[in-house]
Amino acid sequence: MGLMRLPTAIAMVFSLLAAPAMGDAIDIAMTKAQQMERIPGLALVVMRNQKIVRIGTYGLANVEHGVPVKRVTMFQSGSLGKQFTAAAVLLLAERGLLRLDDRIDQFLPAGPPGWEAITIRHLLNHTSGIKDSEDGGVFDLRHEYSDEEIVRVAHSYPLEFPVGSRWKYNNMGYILAGIIVTRVTGMFYGDFLAKEIFKPLGMKTARVISDSDIVLNRAAGYVRTPTAIRNQDFSSAALNATADGSLYLSLDDWGAWIAALDRGTLLSSTSYDALWARNQTAISPDFSHGFGWDRVDIGGHPTLEFDGSWQGFRSGIERDPKDRVTVVVLANLAEASADKIAREIYSLVTGYRDAAAPK
Repeated sequence: MGLMRLPTAIAMVFSLLAAPAMGDAIDIAMTKAQQMERIPGLALVVMRNQKIVRIGTYGLANVEHGVPVKRVTMFQSGSLGKQFTAAAVLLLAERGLLRLDDRIDQFLPAGPPGWEAITIRHLLNHTSGIKDSEDGGVFDLRHEYSDEEIVRVAHSYPLEFPVGSRWKYNNMGYILAGIIVTRVTGMFYGDFLAKEIFKPLGMKTARVISDSDIVLNRAAGYVRTPTAIRNQDFSSAALNATADGSLYLSLDDWGAWIAALDRGTLLSSTSYDALWARNQTAISPDFSHGFGWDRVDIGGHPTLEFDGSWQGFRSGIERDPKDRVTVVVLANLAEASADKIAREIYSLVTGYRDAAAPK
């Protein structure tokens, strides 16, 4: 009876996901992708209006020990973790501890000429002009950097374009935003996430990456070679805990987070608008990136999406903000196309498909 009052699109999604045939189609698509791309392990969660409606686990979380992927398996987030850094900054703004348009030199040492124009907003929407940390040679991945050293490294490169004039994807901006969270709160940004986001939302196992801590159900990350796979490359503990996406989350952690997005809790509506906004630059009056989310159009339907990559892991998320349908795909192979797999599953469960996409 209640189902008949739901909007047609939502009712269709619910009906399809409840049908065994749709579940089979999702499993077939996931298994096919895993086999074709030789991905050791994949995990999937499909959410609708605060509820988990589909969990899928495929293959191995750890090849050496033959451990299967489970719903509690901890996958690295890659850049999907940026949305949590952005949420932390927005929480601090709501509490009056900073403003998005504050200059970053209010919280960090002053940089070279040009840096005085950089604001926190520029860091979060990738318009600062700061050299990206993932450009070759910026960091020695084996060095244990302090926050002060990271800031000095960032200052050592000239700006790539005038502040606010262009958009260029930039991990360093989020690393610096995390350091600002640490400075403002007096606690490591990862501890702030745990205290103010993960715990209140019931994300029971979400955490910052650590190679030394005992992390139950930790997946291993892999890199493909011409003949086989090998373990992920080493990164120092310091560079494995920066705010550009160095998190572990399980499918249940993602479910709790997405349910909060569906409810509109944790942040105000104004902050959610900022998280998902279209932003502007001098040469692009309306570009598609908010604070850790891209805005795209799939088959005429506005969609939020993002993807991540780090240390032998790939991740992808697709979200219909109107009907609150979300798909997250996690993979433990550097070369996996988790974003494309997530898009395929999203198209299956919503019926939204680009005209050029294969059927």
